Amino acid sequence: MTEIKEIGRRFFVRPIVALLMALKIHPNVITVASLGLAIIAFFFYKGGVFWAGAIFLFWCGVFDSFDGEIARRRNLMSKLGSFLDSTVDRVNEFIIYFGLYFYYFDKESYIQFWILVAIFGSMMVSYTRARAEGLGISPQVGIFERFTRIVLLIVGSVLGPRFMPYVIIILAVGTIQTTLQRIVFVKKRSFKD
Repeated sequence: MTEIKEIGRRFFVRPIVALLMALKIHPNVITVASLGLAIIAFFFYKGGVFWAGAIFLFWCGVFDSFDGEIARRRNLMSKLGSFLDSTVDRVNEFIIYFGLYFYYFDKESYIQFWILVAIFGSMMVSYTRARAEGLGISPQVGIFERFTRIVLLIVGSVLGPRFMPYVIIILAVGTIQTTLQRIVFVKKRSFKD
């Protein structure tokens, strides 16, 4: 998974980052712009146009790479920027799930439960990492980090509304598993220290 991210960064992210740097666009502006893309994706998901939602979700995820890369290159890393980036990432993901929830609201009642579990699991994956890092422990375990979740949502979107419920169930189970893995990891590390 790390190799895929690095290939994408080298051939796709870096050239666009160079352009954005030449235009002197501040990383925080890019972070906030990703929120706008997530809102547009929300309306496409809500309306059942999943392929269009996938396009905006893709760019939302890509913008998340742009802001950090630009902040590092221009030496604009700050506590506010880091906080804003993490917060907007969580909001963006919630907005996407919310769009899916609205779409399936009166169609597939069972999937509403799984969407809520996926939301909970996604938030907990991020929370357990942030809380552990606050304790000086880096819980780099579990595969359902944000990159994996976005890729799966895009794949489900391309496959369409009939297949998305399966992807949502995978996300729900996977995020809960990753959360539990991180809890166990922190518990083991705590006993060692």
